[in-house]
Amino acid sequence: MKKGIFAALILIFSLFSLFGQQTISDIVASPSKDSSKTEKESFFSSIDKSLFFTLGPRLLVNTDSSTGSAPSPICYSFGLGGDFLFQNGFLLEGQASFFTNYYLWDGEKARPAEVENRTATALSSMIDFCCGYSWVKGQNQSHYISLMGGTGIFLRYGLLSSGVSGDDPNRNGQSTASQDLSDINSSFYSKANFLYQQIAFSYSYKMSDFWKIGGEFRFYIPVGSIISGDGMDGAMFSLSLKLNYR
Repeated sequence: MKKGIFAALILIFSLFSLFGQQTISDIVASPSKDSSKTEKESFFSSIDKSLFFTLGPRLLVNTDSSTGSAPSPICYSFGLGGDFLFQNGFLLEGQASFFTNYYLWDGEKARPAEVENRTATALSSMIDFCCGYSWVKGQNQSHYISLMGGTGIFLRYGLLSSGVSGDDPNRNGQSTASQDLSDINSSFYSKANFLYQQIAFSYSYKMSDFWKIGGEFRFYIPVGSIISGDGMDGAMFSLSLKLNYR
């Protein structure tokens, strides 16, 4: 009986020792797995990623002086996007801004229009892709100054404005509103009129670990207009309040 109890104790002790050694080896091995995983993810986790919102006026340059088009109208846009700030200061940014504006057809090109001369209301979105550099200043590293450059894709789609019928004649009586609307929408994407290059400058103040507030300025250069020989017609200037959340 005693021999049986003694043999059972030896067996239990042996199993406990074997299980204990395996458990300890797993515990010792697990940090290496986590550390390797951390090493793989460290590059992405070190990027300061934030979502931002913008709100402000946008000036559309109109150099035309021979038709009833609007003299460089000001629109108000709302935007949202994302910032990706690397540890070395390199900055990537994507943004989409939304606004509307009136247009007319001058026989050759869609131009901004005043209310009394409008044919179409264009639902517009500027899609920005930028890269640049950001400097972090201040004793508490709370001031962010960024300079960027990139490409803008100007997406527009025109609808007949409220109060305008498709059968309404053109100002010159040579076409109808429906025909002008078709020409306006075609003009938006012909001759690279949708393509812009841009320069952007922004400043933000870090209020907390989650929020930054500031402003940004953007200058859009109309590639299509320059290619067509119209110079800076269609250029844009944007000034916006910017709010970041990470």
